[in-house]
Amino acid sequence: MRNRLPIQRDSKFSTRFYFGLANGMTGILLIHNSISLNGAFIDLRLLPLALSALYGGPVSIVTTGLLLIVYRIILDTGDSMIALQNSIITLVSFIVLVLLCTRFIKQKAALFTVIVTIGSLLVLVRMLSSEAENNAWQSIYVPYFLITIFASLLFYRLSGMLQEHFVLYSYQSYLASTDQLTRLANRHVIMDKVAVLEQEQAPWGVILFDLDYFKAVNDQYGHAVGDAVLRHFSVLLTQECPDDVTVGRYGGEEFIAILPNTFKVSPAQLAQQIVSTVTKTPFVMQDHALSITVSAGVAFARRQSASIVFKQADAALYEAKKNGRNQSHLYSN
Repeated sequence: MRNRLPIQRDSKFSTRFYFGLANGMTGILLIHNSISLNGAFIDLRLLPLALSALYGGPVSIVTTGLLLIVYRIILDTGDSMIALQNSIITLVSFIVLVLLCTRFIKQKAALFTVIVTIGSLLVLVRMLSSEAENNAWQSIYVPYFLITIFASLLFYRLSGMLQEHFVLYSYQSYLASTDQLTRLANRHVIMDKVAVLEQEQAPWGVILFDLDYFKAVNDQYGHAVGDAVLRHFSVLLTQECPDDVTVGRYGGEEFIAILPNTFKVSPAQLAQQIVSTVTKTPFVMQDHALSITVSAGVAFARRQSASIVFKQADAALYEAKKNGRNQSHLYSN
């Protein structure tokens, strides 16, 4: 899940479901490797249940709980039906109580503390209701709670460190793949997309954009206004392009759009549409509106290498500028 944001209660259903399955498998491993303590078997299935409730919410904890219940039924050898029933009742009661807590407690540390407390009290009730030895309190109860408290503290700390890692990784991935000024994909992402299309040998198209007379904007109004104009164009470019089109900043005042399916969207038509939209949408400053235009070069990939396609698009862009700017040009032999 390194390419995903940290799991939250509002994450996609499938993400929370798989998170619950992963915690369920962890709980099964803990049950399978339970600790024998003075004749009693102690496991820490409470912790993956708490993790599901803490990060995944109802979907995750129900998934984890159902998986543990199914495993507990499969594990039963038929020696004690009462023990099986008590185990299932305890687990179901825990899930219901935790679901109620997640509705009212939003602070994670407090919620985790309440979850562990509820689980420990339910285990205590189950122990007291069973036929235990007189010295069970010293030999089983106290060691169990000490182990649970220590493991809970360690578990909570490790889960927090893991989430911090995911946040940092996501942020670093964002920085590595995004142009910081326009928030569009950078050249690295664009070339990765092109490499995939090249391997698939599918028909694809490229549009190169260049803002007309951009140097004059910087010289007359300053670089702050120039940066704002770049962001203005990036917004228009994103709005006009379909979702499957990859748009990015190619460098300076140059932008690029990669179309993976030229049968669905015509690169030539899309380029002209964007040119027209930019002309009709001036950049508004505090005192007046600044008219901007853009030129575009279009090329199709017909089994030639990506480097050739980019050269063709660049040549088409040069023709658009030579013919008066504020227009698009399709490369042709």
